[in-house]
Amino acid sequence: MPKAKIAKITNADHLEREISRLKKRTRKLELDLGERADFFKENYKTMAINSVIPGVGKHTGFISMAARLAGIAMGSGKFKNFATSAIMTAVEFIGVRLGINLFSKYQQNRRKKRSRKKATARERETEHDDE
Repeated sequence: MPKAKIAKITNADHLEREISRLKKRTRKLELDLGERADFFKENYKTMAINSVIPGVGKHTGFISMAARLAGIAMGSGKFKNFATSAIMTAVEFIGVRLGINLFSKYQQNRRKKRSRKKATARERETEHDDE
């Protein structure tokens, strides 16, 4: 950004003109910033996808359509839960076929952690209610 020229203020009239000029400049910069923010809001998904897979946002082919659908689906909490459980089920099936019980150990650890969190939350609630 170029360096701003500072006008020499010699009287009140010059001061008023400089104040109005700076207010106009401030409004223009605020509008520019608003336009940039709007552009970012509209295009952040494409930018994020392009940062992972360069060039996907430019094309209107299968990859672009699939990326848009994946973006919409990942915004849905229900789909995330479904996809996670489906992937875990597939991994468990493959593990059982190969005789590996790693997934069940992982799942048991997750359940233990969840139950511990719930138990500590209940304890905190009962302590808080007792007070």
